[in-house]
Amino acid sequence: MRRFIKQILLFIPFFIVFYCIGIFVFGEIMPPFLKPNLKSTKNLGGYTFTRLQEVKTVSNIDVLFLGSSHAYHGFDTRIYEKKGITSFNLGTSAQTPLQTKFLLSRYLDKVIPKEVVLQVSPFIFAIDGVESTVDIVSNDFVDIQSVALATKLKDINVSNALIYSSFEDFFNKKSSYKEKNSFASTVYVSGGYVESNDTGYRGNQYIITDFEFKKIQLKAFDEIITLLENKGITYHLVYVPITKPLYTSISKQLDFESLMNIYGGYHDFNKILSLDSTYFYDRHHLNQKGATIFNNKLIEELKLLQ
Repeated sequence: MRRFIKQILLFIPFFIVFYCIGIFVFGEIMPPFLKPNLKSTKNLGGYTFTRLQEVKTVSNIDVLFLGSSHAYHGFDTRIYEKKGITSFNLGTSAQTPLQTKFLLSRYLDKVIPKEVVLQVSPFIFAIDGVESTVDIVSNDFVDIQSVALATKLKDINVSNALIYSSFEDFFNKKSSYKEKNSFASTVYVSGGYVESNDTGYRGNQYIITDFEFKKIQLKAFDEIITLLENKGITYHLVYVPITKPLYTSISKQLDFESLMNIYGGYHDFNKILSLDSTYFYDRHHLNQKGATIFNNKLIEELKLLQ
């Protein structure tokens, strides 16, 4: 029995090394449909790789935006620039408070914003953050913080993405990669924004959506607010407009509003603006026409830098 246990213990390091090398080789030679547990988000319309490369060149700005795709489809940095406000959009696909905290810990002291706008909605508190973590670790450098984030989620997709990305760093593959700047009807705009030129959304029926806020996300959000307060950075919590049928289908709106009001600086633009479906390209993302109206109203409502 003792010999068997010893053999198992000796086999574990060999298996780990073999598995890690296998993930990289598998990822290099196999087409996407044959690697469902090794996902890539490059060239899929989120532009995370391009955004995370660009943010490394940004410093001493007026406003930093963070959040999910609602953020990078919502906050048009060009509109702020025209008003003399420097900004950067650090939104990523399906970003939850876990990933927002990670990105702030990595880039806040580099970007040095005067104010931070956090895109918030009930959705980001109700999901596990796997999709967003895969997106970020696949497209940015891997360090001990990346490992710590991946460890919290304990998901095979996250682990595999982390391993593969580590090998990409080791072989310096990311330095020569260039992401497309357009996908379908969207275009990446320098500053982190993604413009959608779709003319309007036509669906409008939804069933009541019910979910629970995850404790791990609530804790991460509380830590984000504490971090910003400790650094003396003004923050704003912004619920970017979604289509009215989707908004009214969410059963936890009042609970969510009460939660956000605890922190202060909360603005629900679903109540401030009245936008019909022609201002959206799908059920919950603004098209360019909607984003223009939203951002001009946001600058007025938040009185940024005043």
